[in-house]
Amino acid sequence: MLTAVGEFYRREAASIEATQQADIDRVALEREMTEARLQVLQAQVEPHFLFNTLANVQRLYETDHAAGRTMLQNVMRYLEIVLPRMRRNESTVERDAVLIEAYLRIQQIRMGPRLMFSIDVPAALRAHTVPPMMLLTLVENAIKHGLNPAPEGGLIRVMARVEGNEMILCVADTGVGFAPGSGTGTGLANISARLAAQFGERARLALENNALGGVTATIAVPFSAGAYAR
Repeated sequence: MLTAVGEFYRREAASIEATQQADIDRVALEREMTEARLQVLQAQVEPHFLFNTLANVQRLYETDHAAGRTMLQNVMRYLEIVLPRMRRNESTVERDAVLIEAYLRIQQIRMGPRLMFSIDVPAALRAHTVPPMMLLTLVENAIKHGLNPAPEGGLIRVMARVEGNEMILCVADTGVGFAPGSGTGTGLANISARLAAQFGERARLALENNALGGVTATIAVPFSAGAYAR
């Protein structure tokens, strides 16, 4: 009798252990699938970004050879920094701010006084992790769709702040704005998909016309003091 009871409990314990291991394996598989989806979505950004940058160099070479050569040198130095980081699943606010500043300085060679910018990132937020390349995509959009069509160019402001349990990342421009129903484009659709894959309903992307012209693009991601710091 004691042997039968012991065998029953042994089998019950083995069954519980197998169930727990199956749950662990399922969670690990879901995490790997999410990471794979994020890598695919991010890979879609890379050729778009590189194509736009090199196209800018080509156009500048056609109009001002010396400036084009200077810009190409800056692009090469920039790519030495950015390429190793493009495949990472996460970045920090500080890294993204550095990349954005480098990108905007390259664009200033092309646009001259038509482009002004400011980057306002509090020191307390610089070490916190963020999905990589998203802010840069918003800055690219501000240049392409906001400032380029405006003869006078304009200002781009990049900002980060905390509101409650969210970190708010903004790119605001003083360009031509956008018309309702004009669509979001591949870059913005990619950002929305990546946010949904990584955070679900806890993150969002929003765009709105500014009262005095231009567009503000806002990314909100979950924030907990210390939880995302590296």
